[in-house]
Amino acid sequence: MTGVTIKLSGSLVPIQDSLKRIGALGADPSAVLAGIGPAIVRNTQRRMKAGIDPRGVLWSSYAPLNPLYASEKTGSGILINKGMAFGLMGSLTSKVQGNRLIWGTNMPYGAIHQFGGIIRPKTPTGRLVFHMGGQLFRVKSVKIPARPYLGFTDEDLQVVIEGLEDFLSHAMRGS
Repeated sequence: MTGVTIKLSGSLVPIQDSLKRIGALGADPSAVLAGIGPAIVRNTQRRMKAGIDPRGVLWSSYAPLNPLYASEKTGSGILINKGMAFGLMGSLTSKVQGNRLIWGTNMPYGAIHQFGGIIRPKTPTGRLVFHMGGQLFRVKSVKIPARPYLGFTDEDLQVVIEGLEDFLSHAMRGS
């Protein structure tokens, strides 16, 4: 078997400069992550609009909406209130902390929808009081079913790969 040899002559400065720019991306990926974040938020919002969790499971298969709640709901779907501008779906944002991309919501009810749980009154002898479907309720607790909306999917991985390829391409060209 014969080997292959490649011999470069001349200035290697352009190659060295490209490698330095690529190395800088690895040392500080914040620009890459900041570029990717909004696309991952959009993917999450698309799944929410479709009523699908990050594994591709329909939220309606977890538990249907309470019929009384559904009868007066103002939004077009589960966890969507008056479209993208309001409610949980509209509150999603992304931010970079160090070498991490974080996306989610700061809404106080975000966790109960992601994980499910039981809402109880703040006082042990109290009751939760609310109107639903034109009726007044006074109950000891309310069970909220989990409807996961945050998670990393294959679609999100594709966004990361495409974003990284774009940044690496720019680093190699010096643009």
